Amino acid sequence: TSTFSVGARFGLILTPLFLLQEEELRRAKEEQERKEEEEYQKLKEAFVIEEQGEADELSEQESRNLLQEFIQYVKDSKVVLLEDLASHFGMRTQDAIARLQDLIADGSLTGVIDDRGKFIFITVEEMNSVAQFIKQRGRVSISELVQASNTLINLKPAIQNTA
Repeated sequence: TSTFSVGARFGLILTPLFLLQEEELRRAKEEQERKEEEEYQKLKEAFVIEEQGEADELSEQESRNLLQEFIQYVKDSKVVLLEDLASHFGMRTQDAIARLQDLIADGSLTGVIDDRGKFIFITVEEMNSVAQFIKQRGRVSISELVQASNTLINLKPAIQNTA
């Protein structure tokens, strides 16, 4: 009978632990959703249309569309001057940089901001091909990496500027 009572005790202990794990997972999911909503609201607030010195807030749908347009513009351009990006969307350059950093942080965009004021969009596939090159070669010098990256990363824009 002592074995049965030990098993019963474990059964009573395991059930609450299982429920606690489910509760933790639910809380973690809710926290993630809350963070995503906060990030969206933060991005939404940064997009404003300025007319005659007054700022009109965009509707939620317009804001989402503008964010998607921003992301697509960067992806299509591949290499974009930060000043041009800001100008294209009627933003300050610092706001465009902050927006890019937020989009990189949340995984919506991948790429690098260089020291000459450009953002270079790099696809996941391109990053994987560079990583594969490094794994195959082992140690590589910066110059070798630059040379390989020039062939592995496509810098040609998907859209051609007609200016």
